[in-house]
Amino acid sequence: MPRPVFTEQGRRISAYVAPFALFLLLTTLETQVAGMYPWLYAGKIVLVAGLWWWLRDRYPRPSSGGGGSAILVGIAGCVLWVVVSGLHLEEPLRDKLPDWLSGGARAAFNPFEQIESPAARWAFLTIRMFGLAVVVPLVEEVFWRGFLIRYLIADDFEQVPFGTFTLFSFVVVTILFAAVHLEFLAALLWGAAVNGLLYRTKNLWACVVAHTTTNLLLGIYVVTAGQWQLW
Repeated sequence: MPRPVFTEQGRRISAYVAPFALFLLLTTLETQVAGMYPWLYAGKIVLVAGLWWWLRDRYPRPSSGGGGSAILVGIAGCVLWVVVSGLHLEEPLRDKLPDWLSGGARAAFNPFEQIESPAARWAFLTIRMFGLAVVVPLVEEVFWRGFLIRYLIADDFEQVPFGTFTLFSFVVVTILFAAVHLEFLAALLWGAAVNGLLYRTKNLWACVVAHTTTNLLLGIYVVTAGQWQLW
């Protein structure tokens, strides 16, 4: 009798990992085709959001616990991100880091200069903000603090209560989260703070709220201040 391709444990893991993996894969393709970034970004958000929604029953049910703390952490996180990234302290550090900690590249796309049609411009800004403030928090929090921070404690990660602390899982998730962001030091501090929020609230959705708050405020800052390099 043939063995199943996926065990139940494999299906549980893939549900938490697949949206994030798809997001990373499509992100690497965005800047590869000249002039196609708005279309590729929109396609990425539709596909990743659709996959997350299809798998949503695998994730913890939404909860408002710790919402007030989450909003405060999110606001502080936006200020921290803008200030620390503006210092460019990671630039000399990045030269000494291995390639996998380089932070990658970013499109820094300015729709006011690169999209002529006002309707198309605002359509792009709408889906860009939706991706930044809704899709990214859902996908990243499900992976980093829903899956990985618990999987590093036990293979049967869904049996690990949210907010269970080990130094190893805290350090690994904090560093890896920072590694996939260009602003390495800002992401390192922000990731540590949101890990702390998880330990305090025991609620994954508090982390989603904090992430959404930071990203929404950061998106507003990017558009109003013209700091396109931050997205």
